[in-house]
Amino acid sequence: MPNQIKIILNLPIYKSFDYLVPKHFRDLRPGMRVEVPFGTKNLIGITITDPTIRNISENKYKLKNINKVIDLKPIITNEVFKICKWSADYYQHPLGQVIFSSLPSKIKKGGDLEIKENQAFLLKVKKQTDDTYFKNKPAQYRLFKKIESSGTVRSDIIKPSNLINLLLSNNLIEKSPIEDKRINTKKIRLSEEQNDAYKLISKKISFFQAFLIEGVTGSGKTELYIKIAKDIVNKKGQVLIVVPEINLTPQTINRFKSYLNCSISSYHSGLSDKVKNNTWIRAKNGQVDIIIGTRSSIYLPFSNLKLIIVDEEHDVSLKQSDVLRYHARDVAIIRAKNLNIPILMGSATPSFESLYNCKKTKYDHIILKSRFFNTKLPSVTVIDTNKDQPSEGFSMGLIKEIKETLKNKKQTLLFINRRGFSHTLLCKTCGWTSKCDNCDAFMTYHDYDSKLYCHHCGYQKKVNLKNICSCDKRNECNIIPLGAGTERVETKAKSLFPHANIMRIDSDTINNIDKLNSFLNQARDGKIDILIGTQMLVKGHDFPNLTLVGVMDIDAGLYSLDFRSIEKIAQMLIQVSGRSGRHDSPGKVIIQTRKPGHPLMSELLEYGYNGFSNKALEDRNHASLPPYSYLALFRVSTKYKGEGLIFLSKIKNKFNENNIKLLGPSPSPIHKKNNRYFYQLLVNSNNRKFLLQKSTEIREYIMKQKKSNIKWSIDIDPIDLY
Repeated sequence: MPNQIKIILNLPIYKSFDYLVPKHFRDLRPGMRVEVPFGTKNLIGITITDPTIRNISENKYKLKNINKVIDLKPIITNEVFKICKWSADYYQHPLGQVIFSSLPSKIKKGGDLEIKENQAFLLKVKKQTDDTYFKNKPAQYRLFKKIESSGTVRSDIIKPSNLINLLLSNNLIEKSPIEDKRINTKKIRLSEEQNDAYKLISKKISFFQAFLIEGVTGSGKTELYIKIAKDIVNKKGQVLIVVPEINLTPQTINRFKSYLNCSISSYHSGLSDKVKNNTWIRAKNGQVDIIIGTRSSIYLPFSNLKLIIVDEEHDVSLKQSDVLRYHARDVAIIRAKNLNIPILMGSATPSFESLYNCKKTKYDHIILKSRFFNTKLPSVTVIDTNKDQPSEGFSMGLIKEIKETLKNKKQTLLFINRRGFSHTLLCKTCGWTSKCDNCDAFMTYHDYDSKLYCHHCGYQKKVNLKNICSCDKRNECNIIPLGAGTERVETKAKSLFPHANIMRIDSDTINNIDKLNSFLNQARDGKIDILIGTQMLVKGHDFPNLTLVGVMDIDAGLYSLDFRSIEKIAQMLIQVSGRSGRHDSPGKVIIQTRKPGHPLMSELLEYGYNGFSNKALEDRNHASLPPYSYLALFRVSTKYKGEGLIFLSKIKNKFNENNIKLLGPSPSPIHKKNNRYFYQLLVNSNNRKFLLQKSTEIREYIMKQKKSNIKWSIDIDPIDLY
């Protein structure tokens, strides 16, 4: 009788499937890709049991045979399977989708594991020819002339490649190999404080230990990472460095390459499928020493991973907000523990969860108090905008400081965490506002293309400001923009400082890695006088000539419904302030607010992040909120108002117990989104295991209801409660 094997598929189903193994497929092992029939389709699956072990189970249906075995040996190692299984169990997500989400798209679709890339070589003209050959061949002629005028051209910068082949086959050009040049690397120099930290970590480098490196902005955490990574690479080990966002990968790679002469690669969603595929294979084969990537890189296979580093460990971007809602930092800790290797987590503003784990002595807490270049931390001035009222974001105090900075040939960074021109539009005549038709949210006006955008559902609408609302027939329409976004601040800055070189940096202007690299190079070279941007500008970037930071408005986050909002605002203020005065000049920070007496401002300015976080942790403890308790968030959405509330109320009545708190149900902060109504129910417990157990019971109950009109999701350890 044929053996059976369990196979997982890339489907939103919380189970595996049994298939029969034909005799000629007896060399199957767990972790190999196979093609199997599923309904009317053929799907790629991954084996999770060994068919050589007699594995017969009861089945209601006649089992089907495997169609094809794709791999000669497992591509999912036991170690990767273990961390994917933990993620599936902890974050309550189908195992098949977890494993497939860890694979590059080509491998996911059953592609081979060969590294395929265009080999680069130098091209130069071999012989001259008359123009008769190039008659009716304008593209070949232009390429030939380009090579002729340049002397030599790299083949990998020319597209399309078929033109090269045509010139080569006609002996008009010839190719020669590119000689590898050894990079001259800098010597790693550590301060006394950094060296003490290095010695402490080195003593525990051969087994699992979690380190929280809390260093003021500019304290040289990266140099410490590099020194430890070098020791690992010298012993033939591999290093994984996780950063929160794509825009941090170029500068991190450049920093590491300036000190280390080894194989360093990046891994993130901004890369082509081919590059990600090649990096995945190289990591698995041990052909890359260091990988610097975003959160998805935590699931990469390695042949000899010996160190994990999570930079900016507090950053909420490390938590995925949809589908598989995992936190890369927490997965990294579990993976390091499974491998019995150390993990370094660095931040100038550590998360409350990490500080709590230090208090419980789960982590070693290393504090770097001094800046690497011995410059003082920036001075902070709070401008009360009730008294010094801003004009389109600019108070007189801020304008004065910017003028002084420009006079001294230094750079200014203006931070406002909202893109677009204005938050919303208002007609002063009839009261019309630019509210989204599909959501309970206002649409942001973008002046550069005269459009309203809803940043929640994606709806957009072209508008004419003179003909937009109900009073347009009487020619009384009086539209004013409310609030300022990056675009409006940029427009105002250009009118205030006409001779300054001003650049706006947000997701509207920087939408690929090439534009990001170009901006970073211009900023570091001092070619930009005033930088205007959102959070993508303030995370971990080092601008040597920047001495003034202006925080345009922080009031929106001071009274948020989210209990984490104060923590996030404090982290943002410290991080954005840390961009100022990092090298040889003292820095200044201007904070504009209508609430200068808010407790956050006074505690943060008087006691620093450490004092602020200690006080805030006490408040969390009294309120029994994370990290002193644990949360799971159930969200449902329906087309009909109130239906989700009734559904969640039934769940609360069924599962409400003394040792667990069910908070809600209630409408989500943004109640209507994309023509669906959202409701949520929070599960709170002081016991993590009990929270997971109860969450599993609720999830299984929801699935049994089979209500196709209700969409639902579960978020373990939610970061955003909306």
